[in-house]
Amino acid sequence: MIITICASSKFFDRLISIEKELESLGHKVILPSMDEYPSLEEDAFAKIQHDLIREHFNKIDQSDAILVVNFEKNGIKNYVGGSGLMEMGKAFDRKIPIFMLNGIPEISYKEEIKAMKPVILHGELSKIN
Repeated sequence: MIITICASSKFFDRLISIEKELESLGHKVILPSMDEYPSLEEDAFAKIQHDLIREHFNKIDQSDAILVVNFEKNGIKNYVGGSGLMEMGKAFDRKIPIFMLNGIPEISYKEEIKAMKPVILHGELSKIN
C-alpha cells in the first residue's frame, strides 16, 4: 500500500522511524517535504512560496491511504492542526482511507474528524491493512 504521512512539522524528527516501520511492513511511504525545506517555519509565506499545501495534496492523490501522525503539541494530546484537517478532508473527498496514529484530539473540530471515520491505530502501525 502507498501511504502518505501527514504531520505537523514539529513531528518531522519522528517520521523517519515511522517510515522505516511502515516499509518493514511492506508499505511504500510518501513523506511531507521535510528534506527539501527542513528549516521552514509554519507560516503562510513559506507555504505560498514553496506551494507546500498543493504539493502535499498531490502526494495524497498518489496514495492508497494517509497516516495522520498526531502527538502532543501545544498542550493538546493527539494534536491535528489546520493543515492536517485539510489533508484529511482531501483524502476523505477522494475516498482514500484515513489512519490516525493516535486518538482524536479534544479540539473544536473533533466532530469533523470523527465524521471522516478515521481508523485509530493507538500507536500500532501493524494495524494498517
